[in-house]
Amino acid sequence: MVEWDRELESEDRSTAYASLIRSGLFVLATLVCAVCLIFAFSSISMGIPFAEILGLFLSSSVGSAESVIRTLARATPLLIATLGLLVAFKSGVWNIGGEGQIVLGAVVATGICLFLPVHPFAAILLSLLASFVAGGAYAAVAGFLKARWGVNEVVVTMMQNFVALALLQYLIDVPWNWGVGLYPRTALIPEGTRLPFISPPLSSMFLVALALVYLTHVLMNRTVPGYEMRAMGDNREAAFTHGVDVGGLTVLSMLASGGICGLAGSGLVLGYFFRAQAGISGNYGFYAIASALIAGNRAALAPLSSLLIAFVYEGTLGLTALGIPHRLCEAIIGIAFIVVLLPERVRWLMGGR
Repeated sequence: MVEWDRELESEDRSTAYASLIRSGLFVLATLVCAVCLIFAFSSISMGIPFAEILGLFLSSSVGSAESVIRTLARATPLLIATLGLLVAFKSGVWNIGGEGQIVLGAVVATGICLFLPVHPFAAILLSLLASFVAGGAYAAVAGFLKARWGVNEVVVTMMQNFVALALLQYLIDVPWNWGVGLYPRTALIPEGTRLPFISPPLSSMFLVALALVYLTHVLMNRTVPGYEMRAMGDNREAAFTHGVDVGGLTVLSMLASGGICGLAGSGLVLGYFFRAQAGISGNYGFYAIASALIAGNRAALAPLSSLLIAFVYEGTLGLTALGIPHRLCEAIIGIAFIVVLLPERVRWLMGGR
């Protein structure tokens, strides 16, 4: 009987992976078509040869060792934010506040590194820990409101983004303003509190991100809370009926989700910008929504989806040299986002499976 159950579980898992691969290939094909169509339109409207646009796009993202390093650096905070959001999404809770949680993590890390008189190594550890706690507590507010009074977490987390961004703007405008430069920002954090580079601009936060992939996978697939969160995500009412603490898990999933997103913010301060400034979050919290959905909310696939979006981001950023707006990146990612939100349509196109 046990062997039969294992065979059924293996078959279900194989079917799920096959379906995920088909959906992933469809999304990838859609992205390729979208890129070609957008580049063709840009070529016609701006009089730039299509081959020149495509060549610069590829060379800017993967055309050299330097461009690959830049793409990996771009993928690092995106990967961490993706891991954070998929924890909530897999639990059936919609955390749309990744952007605000990243900002809050960046604010906390900057404050510790600039103003807390401790050893530099201790400041790094405290920054990472405090950013996790700050981002997690911020997201947990939305989880508590949903669990206690049924308040829509999408609305709450979306509004929290604006609050966090306003807090950052206030700090860099007034009390933490360095007073030098064309736009508001803080002073640079001490050199001892900066994460070492693997190869500039790729910092050792990339290794932390890879470790988080494994830890998130273990959390969601090898622990009891992870199993219960996945059960809640599959069917909230059924999970409640079988004795799962739905309210507590809602808060816990948001706590873990926001905490991981907060780590992305501290990574941006400790390993990339070395200060807090306007736009530090880089819209990673919003891009991570599409990245998590492209990955099927699976931690093991999050590096691939994050690299895909970072590849598009760096490629379109390079096209600004031709006068093509970087908004193309948002258009391409938006198309991918729409595609992954249509699972029934995808299954129909793949043969109804």
